[in-house]
Amino acid sequence: MRNAFIKRLLVQAEKDASIFLLVGDLGYSVVEPFAETFPDRFLNVGVAEQNMTGMAAGLAREGYKVFTYSIANFNTLRCLEQIRNDICYHHLDVTVVSVGGGLSYGNLGYSHFAVQDIAILSTLPSISLLLPGDPLETRWCVDYAISTNEPKYLRLGKAGEPMVHNEHATYAPISAIEKQADAKIALIGISNILPTAKAVYDRIIKKQIPVDLFSIPVVNESFTKMVRESFSAYKQVFTIEEHVKINGLGSQIVNILNETQVVNIGLDKNFCKLVGSQSFLRKKAGLGVDDLTSTLLKIIEQ
Repeated sequence: MRNAFIKRLLVQAEKDASIFLLVGDLGYSVVEPFAETFPDRFLNVGVAEQNMTGMAAGLAREGYKVFTYSIANFNTLRCLEQIRNDICYHHLDVTVVSVGGGLSYGNLGYSHFAVQDIAILSTLPSISLLLPGDPLETRWCVDYAISTNEPKYLRLGKAGEPMVHNEHATYAPISAIEKQADAKIALIGISNILPTAKAVYDRIIKKQIPVDLFSIPVVNESFTKMVRESFSAYKQVFTIEEHVKINGLGSQIVNILNETQVVNIGLDKNFCKLVGSQSFLRKKAGLGVDDLTSTLLKIIEQ
């Protein structure tokens, strides 16, 4: 996803001279093409995420469309006060871009888990959440970020995520990826766990159970209305996310619909002591394909 992000940002920066990229001393092998092409609109601020966020706010006040780029927990939790007071309070055109959402950097331990970001940033004023699940959705989200003048949070995976959508799919803030005739069950893959949700969906379909598969790449002021319009008619809605269940996007969907209709699947808030690869941690948390399929089938059969 990070490669899809920088490629799309390059395309847009060719057309829009106001696009400015700030990085927190990382992104090597990813951001160089932007830095080389637009050296006057690129700045590595060093390991200083709070300063980077304040600088982004200042640049935005001067008319730039600013993107800040860092590992997910560093440019969100470390500088939450600056996002809250400098960017959101003043309704500035800054997109906070995090790489490594969820358990992507699980080998580095809990300090690098980004599993509370959606919950925390959802509470801030004016901010839209951009939660792509594959490279195509990443391109959609970059385009959305540039098309609006509000604060945004773009949550990316790491690298190598497979394409889930058909390459010719068109943008929708709630995207219906696969639909079956007469389906009364909806499965929503949130953010970077979307490819896993697609694998679970494929297994359930093989059991001849009609299910519709969705993603939600954009969460903005229309989110509540869109969720009601998209999912109220389903008998059962499953949400899967690599994020704590408390106040994550699945929890927000439960609040919009109701607890009997929605099954919210995510991480326990105390899931913090293990260290390992993303696939290892997902399996330990019950978010592997096998465990998720078994969980969903048991609930569906009941």
